[in-house]
Amino acid sequence: MKKIISIFVACIIITLMGCSENSNGHEGEAKTPSGSSIQEGRDYQEVVNEFEEKGFKNIKTEKLEDLITGWLTKDGEVESVSVDGDKDYSPDEWYSNDVEVIITYHTHPKEEKSETETAEENSSQTDDRSTNDTSDESNQEILTVENNEDFAAVLAVKNEADPIIGEFAKKYAGRTIEFDGYIANMMEHGNYKTRYNILILEGDYGGTTFSGPNFQFEDVNVVSDLNLFGSNIPDTIGMGQNLHITAVVEEYNENSGLFLLEPVSTEIR
Repeated sequence: MKKIISIFVACIIITLMGCSENSNGHEGEAKTPSGSSIQEGRDYQEVVNEFEEKGFKNIKTEKLEDLITGWLTKDGEVESVSVDGDKDYSPDEWYSNDVEVIITYHTHPKEEKSETETAEENSSQTDDRSTNDTSDESNQEILTVENNEDFAAVLAVKNEADPIIGEFAKKYAGRTIEFDGYIANMMEHGNYKTRYNILILEGDYGGTTFSGPNFQFEDVNVVSDLNLFGSNIPDTIGMGQNLHITAVVEEYNENSGLFLLEPVSTEIR
């Protein structure tokens, strides 16, 4: 009887060891969460976070601008999820962690200008077309230290609370800037595990001189918001990472001393 029990225990141990080996044999892979049908109707950002926590790195979102009132379907409600092109994927399946995950969700259509507003704009442009064309081109230009003296002055300040920072933020709100910087600090946003507040300083990490504002990306996801690119993208980024940043000016908070930016694209340097 003891011999039978010993054999039975040995079989269990071998089985558990086999399971352990299998669970550790998925390097470079990610396991799907709930199936596509379960994801339907959830908030799309929750689904994005769930796939990120499972290890997927190539997550994209697509809008269905089909909401009128939002009574029956809520803004941001998931329509479908596909993994590597499969909308009928099963839960707990292993895929390469870089396969494309597409999360399609419902939202309201963008507001269109009325015919009257369009006609007035066209009339105004006709009055002085050459002047307006020059102005439009200037507004689309990305601001750098080479083409904008105000931005060069802001990056050169030694006091992170210098008044010219707030003046620049008000003057150029909504404009796009481009500069070299690095991650000086990175912490989780609230209780989120995949969203962060990232402090960005001008220049290269480890330098001996410091200048410019305390820039911040607030409540961002590293995968879906920073739009990382470059020849050598690491698996994770953190404090000390050198970046080439393109971002939209949001606002300067005089109380916190933070200059808030909205990331457009982020190149690993």
